[in-house]
Amino acid sequence: MKEIEKIAPKLSKIKKEPPFRVPDNYFDDFSIRLHTRLETEKEVLPKPKSRIIRLLKPAMGLAASFILVFLLVYWPIKSFLPNYLAKNNTPAETVVTEEDTYLSILEKIDENSFFALLSDSSDEEINDFNDEELMSYVSSNFSEYEIYLETDN
Repeated sequence: MKEIEKIAPKLSKIKKEPPFRVPDNYFDDFSIRLHTRLETEKEVLPKPKSRIIRLLKPAMGLAASFILVFLLVYWPIKSFLPNYLAKNNTPAETVVTEEDTYLSILEKIDENSFFALLSDSSDEEINDFNDEELMSYVSSNFSEYEIYLETDN
């Protein structure tokens, strides 16, 4: 104790009693105050919402978020790019060119049929087929990985 007086004389002069204490006569009327407080809280409590509102609330929030995204995306596009939406809403009747027809036929042909057509010499147009045209066809329709796999076999 004497060491504390030497090290910190002001600290040693402080009384050693707990700084916190209960006010006088606090527990004498505690039950009455608790009861009145509970009664007032019961009166203030809101009525529970109906079950339908609790079930519809998440769905309404989801619908509102979809509407918000629609308004934030579609309307600016509609106002700033009116031609873009007009192009995407073209009628179902579109003009089919010969090139589209040939491309759709070529897409349906498998590799064996294609090579059989190349080896067939009865058509005059096929005789005009050269290596450069073959290279351009292969490079445009196959990836380098597919070509590598075919050369490995």
